[in-house]
Amino acid sequence: MSENSLILSHISKSFPIHHGRDMRLVLDDISLDIHPGERWGIMGPNGAGKSTLIQIISGSLRADAGTVRRGMTVSWPLAFGGAFQGALTGRDNARLIARVYGVDVKETVAQVEDFAELGIYLDEPVKSYSSGMNSRLSFAISMAVDFDCYLVDEVISVG
Repeated sequence: MSENSLILSHISKSFPIHHGRDMRLVLDDISLDIHPGERWGIMGPNGAGKSTLIQIISGSLRADAGTVRRGMTVSWPLAFGGAFQGALTGRDNARLIARVYGVDVKETVAQVEDFAELGIYLDEPVKSYSSGMNSRLSFAISMAVDFDCYLVDEVISVG
């Protein structure tokens, strides 16, 4: 075990179904170690828990049981704009995320502006974006912040 690894130990997660009367076990005792330089793919049918596992790895969702140790920097799921502040512009969201991750704000915004190709819409509130524009912004910001581990959920098509 390397201290630079991403380690999941005995992860389990359930969700309520039937208006909370029952629980559906989505992840059951999942353990894995991801070491620097490795590439992993998680495949399964719809509803198998792939997105749930990615959200747990990213820290945006808590497991019911088990532990996650992040010895490396981990991105949010690419093309996922759920963390954006809707009232802020795309540019302001890029600035905010750059500050949160402690990276150069001007450089990050310049990279996002160039990569996202949103033009004047970068200065419009994110709540007015189409899903495609939101994905482009999220992907551009993800690429502008240097992570050790990038999480990709589903096929990304951002132009």
